[in-house]
Amino acid sequence: MDLLLKPVRLATSKPARQTYLNTVLFMITSAILLGLAVIAYVLFYFNYVPQIGVERVVHLQYGDGPHPYGIASLDSSLVHDQAYDISLSLHVPRSPPNLAAGNFMLSLSLLSPSYTPASTPSSPPSPPTIPSSVILFSTRRPALLTYTSRLISLSSRLLTLPLYLLNLKLESETLHVPMAESLRFGRGAIPAHLLLELQAVAGAQLQVYDARVRFTARFAGLRWVMYNYRFVAAGVFISAFWGVEMLCAGVGWVVIRALFAPKHIKTKKEKMIKEEEEEGTDEDEDKRVKKEEEEEEGLLEEDPDLSDTPRTFPTYGRQAPLRYIPKVKREDIEDENDGVEEQQRQEADDENEDEGVGLRTDSGIGTSFSEGVGGAGLARRRSRGGRVGGGS
Repeated sequence: MDLLLKPVRLATSKPARQTYLNTVLFMITSAILLGLAVIAYVLFYFNYVPQIGVERVVHLQYGDGPHPYGIASLDSSLVHDQAYDISLSLHVPRSPPNLAAGNFMLSLSLLSPSYTPASTPSSPPSPPTIPSSVILFSTRRPALLTYTSRLISLSSRLLTLPLYLLNLKLESETLHVPMAESLRFGRGAIPAHLLLELQAVAGAQLQVYDARVRFTARFAGLRWVMYNYRFVAAGVFISAFWGVEMLCAGVGWVVIRALFAPKHIKTKKEKMIKEEEEEGTDEDEDKRVKKEEEEEEGLLEEDPDLSDTPRTFPTYGRQAPLRYIPKVKREDIEDENDGVEEQQRQEADDENEDEGVGLRTDSGIGTSFSEGVGGAGLARRRSRGGRVGGGS
């Protein structure tokens, strides 16, 4: 039964529960930080990578000047230090006036934010009244309707007559005219408005269905990688953001644990550090204690006796009285003890010799020899006992 419950005890022990809690907190924190990393990359992408294409419809004004023109607002769609290709799409009918106009000029001007357009569209200013100081860029390009002979034009119309009848095809043409290539704007010099003007020969007036100006960004470097390889760039940048967030979170967690750790944990760590320091200084401590003892012995030997007479001092309670023995007396006692020990060793040697003699000779019982020997031994023992007693 204990073997069956042992895995359960291990799984529900305090270290295991603490591990589970730390794992859950780590996963929750990682998920939150991953979401923040995704949001950070999305914001970074839209702030760093501009729109690939910005298109504005230009509403042309007729009768207010020598040529049709229109002004459109660019807002804040363009960014600085980014190359743009500018093109014009002109949807015109293949009418006799347009075919008779032949070549005509398209003029495009980009105006600075300091320019303020007219408040009412019914009375806009004519192009000549716009000061040159607000013009950041200006370009003119020619345009011409596609030529087709009478026979080809008649045959094409006959073959596509059902489409014309069903209004699925119109007798019109869309001209795509490039106006500028790789145009860059500096910081603080981003255009806020554009001015388009159709300049035809004198006496001719173009008929236009629709006019659109398009800005196409030419990405390079990091912007090109982020736009053309969006998933790869997103994975790399999100992983980098997430790694930095996890690193900062880990450092913050360690700092918080260090600042707000329980006192018993700190005390335990301090004890461990103190024990390690004590183990490392045991030898030095022994040497220091030994040196102090030697110095104390030397001082005691050098200290003179306060009195030559031994004294006894009373104490309180049942404690033994304190005795003072002068230095000279101590030396005499030590000499006497050394002499007693030497005499005891000599007597022990004599007894060993006597025992050896007794074994090699006759016992001598009942004779004067045995009595003399016994008396001598008895006298020797008595004299030894007396000397020992006197020494003690």
